[in-house]
Amino acid sequence: MSSEVFYIVVAMMLASATLSIIFFIAWKTLGEQPYALSWSVGFLGATCQWFFTLQSDWFPSYETYWLTVNVFALVLITLGIRGHCQRTDCQDLPSNLWPYAAVVYAGIIWTTVVDAHIGFSVALIPATACVTLFLSALMIIRHREVSRPAEWAAATSMVIFAISQGIAAGMAAMQGAAGDSTYQSLYVDYNFLTLPAGYMGMGMFIIFMLASDISIDMKQLAIHDQLTGILNRRGLGEQGASAYAAFRRTGRPVSVIMTDIDRFKFINDEYGHAVGDAALVHFAELLIENRRVDDILARVGGEEFAIVLQGADLQGALNIAVGLCAKIEAHAMQIDDNTLKMTASFGVATVSNKDTCLSDTIIRADRALYRSKRAGRNQVDLESSQLMWSTHGALKPIST
Repeated sequence: MSSEVFYIVVAMMLASATLSIIFFIAWKTLGEQPYALSWSVGFLGATCQWFFTLQSDWFPSYETYWLTVNVFALVLITLGIRGHCQRTDCQDLPSNLWPYAAVVYAGIIWTTVVDAHIGFSVALIPATACVTLFLSALMIIRHREVSRPAEWAAATSMVIFAISQGIAAGMAAMQGAAGDSTYQSLYVDYNFLTLPAGYMGMGMFIIFMLASDISIDMKQLAIHDQLTGILNRRGLGEQGASAYAAFRRTGRPVSVIMTDIDRFKFINDEYGHAVGDAALVHFAELLIENRRVDDILARVGGEEFAIVLQGADLQGALNIAVGLCAKIEAHAMQIDDNTLKMTASFGVATVSNKDTCLSDTIIRADRALYRSKRAGRNQVDLESSQLMWSTHGALKPIST
């Protein structure tokens, strides 16, 4: 082994070990995601592959050495694509990919020991890597309707690496059965020129993709209520701003319903905080049921919830609130063998041209909520400065 090849192999071994450790730490610290562990074990296999490449003189024959290092190469390839299957919940590929790896390995054994063909024996691993890299890139891009920039970067690096591995497989096959020295030299030079860059580039972009996943997950945690899973006050602020901007841009009506559970303190005091938490989850589930696609639901604090209805005028929002009020009363919560009947109060307001932001509408809906509380609870009320009831029961706006 020349000194140049020696240093490249050492660099590949250290890079593989580093990536294995990084993915193992990611697995331990980020919820033990199975794909991170698959990649960690895969790069550990690659570390072993490059280590035994350095120690090729340990083996009694070339055939023994070649069959050993290719086992570890297939471990990396198989666990690499398996990790992408796990991350994207891919249903197009079998859950167990090891039989396919065994078929490739059987081909390596056949072309190495049974019917020796150096070109095919060498070409099988880069050809397999080429196919799995293309499939992994496809899984990443198809994972969601709009791929993230990090996913595009990772997929692009895989496609480039796949193409280089495909070219390497072609060069390897051109060596022929006896191993033409010219093509062998060309294959080695090309492989060691492209392999380190493609290998490290792909690994780094996968790490970048994981970092993007973590960033998105953290953002989702920041805008969602931990107990009920719906938006929190911050999430309402972000999505509500978009709804208000759409109203200003298109004139499409937007209404707000504010609601909270009646006598929630009594539930906590009488049954304990665990039941109180269960009551909040039960209440949120009832609000979520059958809601419209554009509706924004958030827990804004304690037992108080907000619903932003895009495309709903005041009458439409009132009808929805009345329906929810009746629904809450009709669906008691089960506590062991007992039932806990719940009611809720509601306040409704719609965005007017005088509102400078959605918070103005929320404040008016909140006032309406407390009007319904003062009026006896378990009912719906409207913000008095915005509208009134006409004598025949219809709503008549006072101001817009």
